[in-house]
Amino acid sequence: MNRILNLFYVLQANIDYVAIMALTFLAVGLLVGGIVLLAARRNPTAERLGKLVLPKENIATSRPKLMEGENRGLAARISTPLHRIIAPGEGATRKQLRLRLVQAGFRSEQAYRNFLAAKVILGILLPVLYLISIAFYQLTPILMLTAIVIAGFGFFLPNLFIWFITQKRKDEMRKALPDALDLMVVCVEAGMGLDMTFRRVGDEIRPLSSHLSDEFYITNMEVRAGKTREDCLKDMALRTGLAEVHNLTTILIQTSRFGTSVAKALRVHADAMRKKRRQMAEEMAAKAAVKLVFPLILFIFPALMIVLAGPAAIRIMKTLMPVFGG
Repeated sequence: MNRILNLFYVLQANIDYVAIMALTFLAVGLLVGGIVLLAARRNPTAERLGKLVLPKENIATSRPKLMEGENRGLAARISTPLHRIIAPGEGATRKQLRLRLVQAGFRSEQAYRNFLAAKVILGILLPVLYLISIAFYQLTPILMLTAIVIAGFGFFLPNLFIWFITQKRKDEMRKALPDALDLMVVCVEAGMGLDMTFRRVGDEIRPLSSHLSDEFYITNMEVRAGKTREDCLKDMALRTGLAEVHNLTTILIQTSRFGTSVAKALRVHADAMRKKRRQMAEEMAAKAAVKLVFPLILFIFPALMIVLAGPAAIRIMKTLMPVFGG
């Protein structure tokens, strides 16, 4: 009973702060509920058209998993209304953001909506959780500034996540590209065409790098769909975001234009890529000595000093302390 009375007195003393927290929680709850209800409401036109078309299970499609359509689950119901509110208009900003997601391996339209929705939800949810966690403290400008900083961190957290995934994907493709070029040289010298080479190399390189295999597969599918080979190669360079792939596509386009030997050009580029990979490994090995300095100074050197100078310091203190003490 005493605990309940103490809690009541605390709430009464901070009634203004509790009221602000309750209103904030109510506003966020109503916002999320409104978004879910808005997403759950079906469009009458879409419902009428859905009765006229065949269901998806009766349509025979050979579309691979890589090119599947959008998800219609709970995430889609929440992210689609937020996407309509905060999404940038058609222009350079939208195209640049889509390109960043494609370079990270997210190619669907739903991934774009989920990314924008995650920025908004994290930007609102993290500061609200922080304010709720300090609900029994006095609301000060420092706490509000901290909440604003947390909101900014939550808003930019998806960008950081996409950046890490993109760098990991690029590193994987960069390491597998020299082996893929060697396979392309073998296929071209065996008499295969460039389109068949992309398909065969994509199948062979999948255990080493699934992302590079997917890029080869998409390029081959675009060529088969009727798109020009030059545009398909340029799109592959944009999707990967690698300078090495851009150089490869430039070489293939130039050999196609001037009629030079594709096998010789690929062999030279493969040798250059292999040398570059070896130089990158040597660079990482050379940096290791410099990186070891910081753990040596922070962790190993203090322990070593304690072991070596500790007994001498103890003997000095035992000898000099009685003398100074009189």
